[in-house]
Amino acid sequence: MSTSQPARSSARQILLQAEDQYNKRIDDDITKLVDCFTDVIRVGENKDKDKFRVAEEGYQIESQSAQIVRSTESLLALITDLKQHLLLNDTDTLSRLMDQRANALDNQREEIKDTICKMRRELSDAIYDLESVYFRSLSS
Repeated sequence: MSTSQPARSSARQILLQAEDQYNKRIDDDITKLVDCFTDVIRVGENKDKDKFRVAEEGYQIESQSAQIVRSTESLLALITDLKQHLLLNDTDTLSRLMDQRANALDNQREEIKDTICKMRRELSDAIYDLESVYFRSLSS
């Protein structure tokens, strides 16, 4: 039992570190999104500005938009990673699905066995009837 305790502790530490990394990544991306949207809104006001200032702010809005796209793509990649991790490592769900599939196959096997037994009885009855008709025709 002493060997399983450090393994659990180590696994828990790894999971906590992964969770911290994901949370930090989410916080960073969301902070970038909020900052970029704030900058776009702040720069978007077009009061008493010359053409140079408007062009400069247009470039700033484009660069902020590009950063918004990068942050959004990063969040989508994180979602993909989490979904993949869940699909590959959710042993409870995988076990439950395998048990359900095994039960369904067992039920199907039983139905097939019952059908085969029924067909066997019907075939046996048919053979008996055919034999009785055949032997009656020989004896007559």
